Amino acid sequence: MTELLIIGPRDEHVARLHRALSAHDQNWSVVHSADAQAALDRMVRRSADVVISCLATAEECEQLFAKVVPCAAGAIRVALLQSPATTVRGAHQTLSARTATEELVPMLAAAAKVAKEMSRSQAMQKIMAQFQEVPSPPQLYFDIRDELEGINGTPESLARIAGRDPALVARVLRVANSGFYARPRKVVNLADAISLLGTDAFLGLVLAAHLYAGLPPPGLRLDRLWEHAFEVSTLAQSICRLEGGDRKASSDCLIAGLLHDIGLLVLLQNEPGLYQPLLMRSAGDEGELVRLEQETFGLDHGQLGAMILELWNLSAGVVTAVAHSHALAEPRPDDSTASIIQRSVMAAECLLDNRPSMETGQQPQELESIPEAAIQRWVDARNQLGFSGSVA
Repeated sequence: MTELLIIGPRDEHVARLHRALSAHDQNWSVVHSADAQAALDRMVRRSADVVISCLATAEECEQLFAKVVPCAAGAIRVALLQSPATTVRGAHQTLSARTATEELVPMLAAAAKVAKEMSRSQAMQKIMAQFQEVPSPPQLYFDIRDELEGINGTPESLARIAGRDPALVARVLRVANSGFYARPRKVVNLADAISLLGTDAFLGLVLAAHLYAGLPPPGLRLDRLWEHAFEVSTLAQSICRLEGGDRKASSDCLIAGLLHDIGLLVLLQNEPGLYQPLLMRSAGDEGELVRLEQETFGLDHGQLGAMILELWNLSAGVVTAVAHSHALAEPRPDDSTASIIQRSVMAAECLLDNRPSMETGQQPQELESIPEAAIQRWVDARNQLGFSGSVA
């Protein structure tokens, strides 16, 4: 039985959320406590899987979560705030209390799923318990989703909403004008760019732009990291098309490519003293970095990033691709599309990170099981896109 514990005054919103969660899954036990101390006392006796704070302020949520960790280290901590732009330290998710219940329930279901998966990994449970700053989807993401689900959702109406964020607009236009789409004329209109990319890819870009704007990690140039993510996503799309992937698979490749280093950013933000030396020791060698991460934390940044994206309720194809962005997963004959997405992102990352060695005929270890003809097709795609010089 999965336990979701709601803490805060029982107003109409909390009551509605309680009813919706209780009806969502018969294997869930949904408990409400209006008193924070009573909830903490309860967790001492019986740990919760998801703790949902509906307290009035960010400060109250932070104080609560600091006390939750000793009682329920493996719990996913979610803050529901009237002002979601506020950062809540100690929260794994910060969501708007104004978000429609039908939007909140899938997000909280994803949190419950992640909590169960964390219970099987002591390393993941330990590091997630310690983290104080974990990115959440921005309110803009939910506003755009609401518009999409309404009867009047069009590329033009989405562009009006997205236009609130000039940095997002610039990133969307940059991707729309990438070599993958090969448009005869430059795309300068945001609505045209959204039509070209498709709504799934556009939503992925909203998440990626928010991530890079909201996590300015110490010791990293975000412009270089974004450029690397942009190249990986663009090349992954090209490889996916060569491998027979459909439009949805290509969209997932774009999203996974843009977000494949989210775990790196979160580790650097939360554990700079431990993580910066690993980046320096690895000297740009992704394989060595993954080895050092496993040695230090018991997991790598791909696995951590996948867990966070699963918490964001992104597609299984994106989550799997990020989890295995530095090594091929076991083949999945029952899901060839997921395999194409994962292989495309991993290959793009590998081909871009190993450009110097491949010029001298050295094949990266990650690609040893791939036929040479396929690798050559991917290398040709990389060269046609004009990518040169490692920016990772």
